[in-house]
Amino acid sequence: MSQVMKCVVWDLDNTIWDGVCLEGAVLLRRGVVAAIRDLDLRGILHSIASRGDEETARNTLKGFGLHAYFLVPQINWLSKSQSIVRISRELGLPLDSIAFVDDERFEREQVAFMLPEVTTIDSRDADGLPDRPEFTPGTVTNESRERRRLYQAEVTRKQSKKQFASREAFLGSCVMKLKIRSMKEDDTPRVLELMTRTHQLNTTGRVVEREELDRILHDPAGSTRVFVAELQDRFGAYGCIGTAMVNVAGRRMRLEYLAVSCRVMGRGIERAILSWLARSAAQAGVNGFEAEFRDTGKNRMMRALYQMMGLREEPGTDNSGNSLFCARSDRIPEVSPWIEME
Repeated sequence: MSQVMKCVVWDLDNTIWDGVCLEGAVLLRRGVVAAIRDLDLRGILHSIASRGDEETARNTLKGFGLHAYFLVPQINWLSKSQSIVRISRELGLPLDSIAFVDDERFEREQVAFMLPEVTTIDSRDADGLPDRPEFTPGTVTNESRERRRLYQAEVTRKQSKKQFASREAFLGSCVMKLKIRSMKEDDTPRVLELMTRTHQLNTTGRVVEREELDRILHDPAGSTRVFVAELQDRFGAYGCIGTAMVNVAGRRMRLEYLAVSCRVMGRGIERAILSWLARSAAQAGVNGFEAEFRDTGKNRMMRALYQMMGLREEPGTDNSGNSLFCARSDRIPEVSPWIEME
């Protein structure tokens, strides 16, 4: 199955509507609007890369009741590829998770040449986007349905950040509260979603099947436990932003998997979760804390995280082809001071 897209970037004139808004009245394409609303409910974001007058285009979108669907819209006189790069950076999304829809072949080919990772789509095919596998997530969770609102809160955070002299001062003002707890059955759809959608802050790229999660949940005496992490701050709740799977055998604890949503990248959350797990092992009298890692080509920052946390990489790999990092119980870094653990 193709990778599920995380964001659709739309042209406006002769794509979302028929006509050119600078030249007069335009007619909305109802099938396109239905597709936008359907994908929004699946947790797929929308933005705009369109050339034209920003005020006129925004007023047209507001008149149709569509303006709220589009995050960080780029309506300007830049090339579409430049606008897409801006959107990618603003939303923190990799280019290979973005699709671009435009009616002009020239524009699609220019984007395909400059940004080959981006999927380009003819606007004539826009009505059918919800039927395509790359726009069909395996699961749709509460976090999926709220994803646009969560990203809108993130835009507000970034605007607020500009008021502070340093990153640390801003993070301290956010009043972040992180809660880590055992996974419950109701968490299953979100845990599966994190495993399939999270690529950068992911230690092994592993995807556990629903049947295996069910088996773990219904075997409390087993050696494997799954945790979830929830975060909130003064701007609102993030929901479930991370999951970890650990195995305890004798006096050894092994972190088999850790995935943290890229929405919270740069806040020290992945460090806090890893620190909490290592401290929990020490408090439980476990002598050894180990963590698995597999290079997927997109997750090298997780190797760097292990190294910054003082974990030592062992030579060779295990039976699954994973590298193994080991921690000393007397060298577990503290959680960042701006994060309150609940």
